[in-house]
Amino acid sequence: MQKYLISGAIVLAAFGGFTGTAIANDGHAVTATAEAAATADEGRLEADVNFLADDSLEGREAGSATYAMAAGYVAGQFAAIGVKQGGDNGTYFQNVPLITGKSTGAEDAGLILTGKDLPDDLAFGDDFVSYGKIGTSGEIEGELVFVGFGFAAEGYEQNDFEGVDLKGKIAVVLRGAPSGLNSEERAHFRSTQNERLSERGAIGRMMLFTPKSSAQFPFSVVKRFVSGSTSMNWATPEGTSFSSSPNIQASAILSPELSEKLFEGQQVSWEDLTKFEADELASVASFDMGVTAKVSWGSTSELTTSPNVVGYIPGTDPALADEYVIVTAHLDHTGVDDDHGTYPEPKDGEEEAPELIDSLNNGAMDNATGTASMLEVARLMVNNPARRPILFVALTAEEKGLVGSDYMARNPLPMGGKPVANINLDMPIVTYELKDVVAFGAERSTMIGPIEAAVEAAGMKLSPDPVPEQGLFTRSDQYSFVQQGVPSLFLVTGHGGDGAAAQADFLENHYHKPSDEVGLIDFTQLKRFTDVNHDITRSVANMDERPVWLKGDFFGKSFGGEMQE
Repeated sequence: MQKYLISGAIVLAAFGGFTGTAIANDGHAVTATAEAAATADEGRLEADVNFLADDSLEGREAGSATYAMAAGYVAGQFAAIGVKQGGDNGTYFQNVPLITGKSTGAEDAGLILTGKDLPDDLAFGDDFVSYGKIGTSGEIEGELVFVGFGFAAEGYEQNDFEGVDLKGKIAVVLRGAPSGLNSEERAHFRSTQNERLSERGAIGRMMLFTPKSSAQFPFSVVKRFVSGSTSMNWATPEGTSFSSSPNIQASAILSPELSEKLFEGQQVSWEDLTKFEADELASVASFDMGVTAKVSWGSTSELTTSPNVVGYIPGTDPALADEYVIVTAHLDHTGVDDDHGTYPEPKDGEEEAPELIDSLNNGAMDNATGTASMLEVARLMVNNPARRPILFVALTAEEKGLVGSDYMARNPLPMGGKPVANINLDMPIVTYELKDVVAFGAERSTMIGPIEAAVEAAGMKLSPDPVPEQGLFTRSDQYSFVQQGVPSLFLVTGHGGDGAAAQADFLENHYHKPSDEVGLIDFTQLKRFTDVNHDITRSVANMDERPVWLKGDFFGKSFGGEMQE
């Protein structure tokens, strides 16, 4: 791991807004050239990634001082290449108010079930886990109503809410969504289950842990996650966690044994229920369970801020001056593991002391590469701008649940105007010779034409989603903009050539691990990826008509986006 000096100018930029000469990666002042370069500069990409993935930034965890240093570095680079301030109050920073909470675990958690022959000595971690809105502690009580997957949507016959009333009650649900859905749509319905419950008046959610869940991960993982992890969201002006499901105050997850026990004597047996879960779009009647639950939970609470870094390049067409193309890449990573700087216990018979554990998650691929690519596209665009204005945004708290992008997408843009397209760069895996790219969302909007042309011009192939079962279109920052009706694109490297094996190796051995280091990266391939991204960005920003969803597209319909006639 290499070390690089963090200049005082960059640190000052992080806290006060950049006002002086920017300092480049090598310590020299940078002046934008008179003509924009035609292609990406491999050396600049490498220098940016080296800086952002350096040990001294300690994994760039959102809300930390070292994340602020990374944000200051990006702001400094924006200033150096001539990108204007696009953040709050004439700075490069959109300060995102954050609330952070950590479960107090068994100290405040409790679950009491009454109305059936159910255990009365339930233990947190063994029988259940409970948690509430971030930064809150409290207790709810309500009747239990089973509602399957909590699924209902226009165009589908299945309605899990038919014949039941959830107002003031606790919904008992299966994890996920019906398996017969399109993978991206299924991921959407899985992630929005709480919203559907809240819309129908439920005050809590109780999730069952079925054999299908157990096959994916043991219940002990749930216990560790709820007990030890820190949760983060953006905070409202009142200092509370923003929620798109405001009626849901708390959730509980039951152990496999308690889940099965809860269904003894119910009108649907546990055996039949688990069969239903595995069937595609199968439906089972929802029903009142004749059980009342009292759920309690506790959490610490802390308010802080962490910035999105926003640069702005004006467009050349006054008629399109309020139509912003937003290019995003998340700047944060996962920080430092708890065991950083410790030595593992020596094994029996070992004479030499074990090596010091490296628990710095530097996130070179995830997502220093995406951030560097975004910066280079901004440099290529600045002296040869497109018709539409472009915002370049290094986002905070993606690793905490798309927090920075959700804040930006749900609030007015600092520059005014409205977003008409989002192009998101997240973890392009560049360890092999690229043959193709995957543009998640491309086929859903009128951006498809410019995207296909750009990929073809680069001598690569535009490939379909190679892992549709993972629902990746809903799992990075572009989804925050999709949820606000904005046509969006998530550009990643493809599986062509050696890609499938190389990506599998990275995901298994390096993803969210200290070994995600600069040495893995082939910067020639990152340059090729950046050139494609530059061409796509320019082409979309030059479109005669603003991008819209294709007629009948699921996401366009679901979120009220403008659609092709």
